[in-house]
Amino acid sequence: MDRTGPLTSSSNMDRAGPLTSSPTSSSSSSTNSAVPTNCTTSSNPAVPNPSLLLPNVIRQSSPGGGKTSTDNSTKRGNVETGDDNFLVKFGKRKRFRRPKGVPTVTFHAHLKTMLEWYEEFDDSQKNDMLKQLLSVSNSPQMHLLSSLMAPILHASCPHNCTDILYWLPPSISLEILGYLDVNSLVECQRVNKYWYRLSSDAKLWRTMCNKPFYRLSAKVATKQVDIFNSTLGYTPWKQVFVERYKLQQNWLHGTCYVRTFEGHTQGITCVQFDDYRIVSGSSDKTIKVWSTRSNSPWAGLTLRGHSGTVRCLHLDNNQLVSGSSDCTIKVWDLAEGVGWSRSRCTVTMVGHSHTVRCLQVGLGVVVSGSYDHTLKKWKLSTGECLGTLRGHLAAVLSVQFDSERIVSGSCDNTIKVWSFGTGDCLSTLAGHNNAVTCIHFDHSRIVSGSLDTQIRLWDIKSGRCIQTLDWANAEGHTGVVRCLQADTWRIVSAADDKTLKVWSLESGKRLVTLREHTDGVTCLQFNDLKIVSGSYDKTVKLWDFSKS
Repeated sequence: MDRTGPLTSSSNMDRAGPLTSSPTSSSSSSTNSAVPTNCTTSSNPAVPNPSLLLPNVIRQSSPGGGKTSTDNSTKRGNVETGDDNFLVKFGKRKRFRRPKGVPTVTFHAHLKTMLEWYEEFDDSQKNDMLKQLLSVSNSPQMHLLSSLMAPILHASCPHNCTDILYWLPPSISLEILGYLDVNSLVECQRVNKYWYRLSSDAKLWRTMCNKPFYRLSAKVATKQVDIFNSTLGYTPWKQVFVERYKLQQNWLHGTCYVRTFEGHTQGITCVQFDDYRIVSGSSDKTIKVWSTRSNSPWAGLTLRGHSGTVRCLHLDNNQLVSGSSDCTIKVWDLAEGVGWSRSRCTVTMVGHSHTVRCLQVGLGVVVSGSYDHTLKKWKLSTGECLGTLRGHLAAVLSVQFDSERIVSGSCDNTIKVWSFGTGDCLSTLAGHNNAVTCIHFDHSRIVSGSLDTQIRLWDIKSGRCIQTLDWANAEGHTGVVRCLQADTWRIVSAADDKTLKVWSLESGKRLVTLREHTDGVTCLQFNDLKIVSGSYDKTVKLWDFSKS
């Protein structure tokens, strides 16, 4: 088997304290204290200490209508200095000049005159006056105003007058909650009973289940919902989401139950699985079928028919297609009604002149890639060759297709995109420094792995490499990348460094590294719940993330 390829080795708070003024005082001056002090009577104007932001400053007037001052300042001639030259206003510190104030008798006279004027104003003029007063007011005045207005504003309010969700129509409230992430939605349930009822709405949690990170494949999602429906008679979407959340956390932390299947006498080259069985191919020229419903680690069925290494498999319901180094492709019937002991080869396709290294089945056809530098299309039911695609300059190691295009990777270090209908080569992607061993693509991007130990992401329309995942940049593999697969949010890759790695498809961040195999990992397949992997260590492993 082709086990060639290089094996390379290879984280202040602004501690500036509160902004204070350190006055320059004479030798007879005392040091300013940071602790609030009461005002004392003196011949200076009554001025509160602004840095303390106290709305109710204690003032004491002298018997003769004298002025008051704070003792948090130092006299120097006719000038007062202190640590109150800064004011916190609207969260920012602002320098201001202290008003000198007026004598008490004068203040009361002026105040009486202003009130007489105010009573003569109409509503518009009163509003203008209030605006002007607010514009020249500082934080102590704003604080006093809010304290005085709060009970007046809410005196006649009903219960929960400040709860916006309580007064909005439920449909609008649910629309607002629909923009929250799962952690914020859970926090909303802790506010009060009304918020709990709103944030427990089934529509919210159904929407959450359909977000890309928590969305399951149609088959797995249907099975999960059916279990709840059969038990409860309805779908509790919040509970459905809880299950999916736990599943995603298991993936993110590598929490899984691992089973090992043994029986091959040489290294595993390819694996496939469905709900109840695993199929593996090996260099020992056999295909083994393992039951995941039993606890037995031994194969329940061995298929013999290839005369060389079984290099690739595709399981589609009860139909298994295999490719081998004997240059042939075989179709096997695994229908349960037939009985495993009577499973048989139904079609053999002959046409490649060298090892059949990769294949995929779909739309009634088989597309295969070979060491003979070509790809071929075959009719699945009859084995008839429908066409040959030529263009690669070396062995074809990987292939995938959909109804519009075929994508292939080769030992010529390139990826080619072909038209599925006509077989024409649409584009060639170059960037890897060695053979492209595995590929996966969707409508917007191609993910590829190579003998150069790198994983690359490509824009499928422009052919531009948009990201590279390697050891230096993303804690990538240190050995040849043998296999990979991707879905809507993750990439899973396997390599000769004996590990499997799970990556974020969007960010390229490595999420977790899985280590259980004792030799290089050659192949894998995964779905929402499990990974199945094969290795040179002759074992097949099942990583079940639905069980912790």
